[in-house]
Amino acid sequence: MKKNGYLMFAVLLLEFVFLWNISLFSQEAKIESQDYKARRDKLCSLIPDGVAILVNTSSRTGFGRTRPNADFYYLTGVDVPDAKLILVPQKIAKKLPKPEYWNTTLYLPPKDPRRGVWDDVQLFPGDEAVKQTGIENTAELSTFNSAVSRLATITDVVYLPIGSGAPSPLVPSGGMEFVESIKRILPGARLKNLNPILGDLRWSKSPQEIDIMKKACAITAEAFKESARITKPGVWEYQIDALVDYLFRSNGSDGNAFLIIGSGPNSCILHHSLNDRLMKEGELVVIDIGTIYKAVTTDLTRTIPVSGSYSPEQKKIYGIVLDAQKKAISMVRPGVTLAELHQAAMDVIAKAGYGRYFIHGLSHTLNGGAASNPTSLGISSKPILDKPLLAGSMFTVEPGIYIPEKNLGVRIEDDILVTRNGYEILTKDAPKEIEDIEKLMKEKTVYIIK
Repeated sequence: MKKNGYLMFAVLLLEFVFLWNISLFSQEAKIESQDYKARRDKLCSLIPDGVAILVNTSSRTGFGRTRPNADFYYLTGVDVPDAKLILVPQKIAKKLPKPEYWNTTLYLPPKDPRRGVWDDVQLFPGDEAVKQTGIENTAELSTFNSAVSRLATITDVVYLPIGSGAPSPLVPSGGMEFVESIKRILPGARLKNLNPILGDLRWSKSPQEIDIMKKACAITAEAFKESARITKPGVWEYQIDALVDYLFRSNGSDGNAFLIIGSGPNSCILHHSLNDRLMKEGELVVIDIGTIYKAVTTDLTRTIPVSGSYSPEQKKIYGIVLDAQKKAISMVRPGVTLAELHQAAMDVIAKAGYGRYFIHGLSHTLNGGAASNPTSLGISSKPILDKPLLAGSMFTVEPGIYIPEKNLGVRIEDDILVTRNGYEILTKDAPKEIEDIEKLMKEKTVYIIK
């Protein structure tokens, strides 16, 4: 009887853990169609002298799955490959004989009878698309080029997303072929870069965006914690890779933005992505992961000991990096610049004698904002360095020390939200104190039954 009682308790405990995990991630954060419209209206107010044209240069993440262009999704909430958008400010449209003809138009592929049979159903032009998106006009993609050519009759200024921030092997270059195609259709147009304007528009996040990012960060932190629990000598990097990807999807995200699992010598390779090495006793492993949820991207890094305990030298280097990160984060508030934060972290590392081993910038912005690049370590352009932070700005703080001759690399990264009076660490649920990580690595797995 006593044995049966223990069994019942264990079953109830497992049920509680399962239900707790469901409740943690079951609340779906979302942005409504009126919020997307407000963004489009705001953008139109910033380009009163011309029109804006965008394309969803989505990238494929697997059979049938795509990752939308973040700016296109930000303005439309639409993830249809090659969809296009023409924005005409009302200040221009209302001067024309038929203003309604020049309303914002979303261009989509036509209805395809194979959709729903061979492939998933996809948004197509018509009343349902108008209802779902709140965009006034929809049309078939086949009419896009002729619509662009007619723009020459109302303005010679065209705003296009030109360039995509810092180059990265993990981010599609996207957009330049589209820019060239518009040039061919409108050879006399004066082209202006839409990216800095979108960057300013997205520099401070709305409450809805913050809620979505918080959920995405919770999913990311949970994936890290489980990966730490299964890490030990004899585990392959790709096993951590697979586990993290599984947890991202099982907890409701759209998949991974990137997975960097770098052990031993790979801990010193900033964008290690092969994830093909067997982890060994006494090594460190850098776990740098990001998920995609509702077109926002997270970026979290922790460095943990493969054997479960840090060696004295590893503790020393880890402590320096953690002190540098804490110093930079403590300074975050509206009005401070990323350049100031970078210098503060560098001062800590340089004073400890490891300045030449901190080889990248401290920060990049997250999910919009000038020069945002969620997979590029470091600051990608000069303007963003000196741009004052605003309440609602999001960015990473990720100092690191990399000593290749010792196969010893340490990076600690958190996603930060600027508040009215300071900051919030969005990835705070992922342990980073030495004793907390060592304790975590002794825990039993939550999701994986061995």
